[in-house]
Amino acid sequence: MHNPTADWMKLAQESYWLWADSMMVIGMRTSDMMTGQGSSHENMRMVTEKVEANAELAAKLFWGGPIAPEKAARKAVRHYRKRVRANRKRLSKG
Repeated sequence: MHNPTADWMKLAQESYWLWADSMMVIGMRTSDMMTGQGSSHENMRMVTEKVEANAELAAKLFWGGPIAPEKAARKAVRHYRKRVRANRKRLSKG
């Protein structure tokens, strides 16, 4: 049986983790920039990744056809979370 409340709770949880990972990435990048450890390559990558991620999501939503708002939100959160998590892991190694 489908449970809409559980679907929204899962979306809320996924959104929280997207937010938490985003804050970590922003903190690491800001720290690198302030201490001079950041590179112009990383700064350019940061901007380029955002533009690419937005364009990819727009294409996914457009070509996927009409969907319910909750499904569109889940798709967006999953899309961004994958990229933000990869950035957090990559930046943590440096």
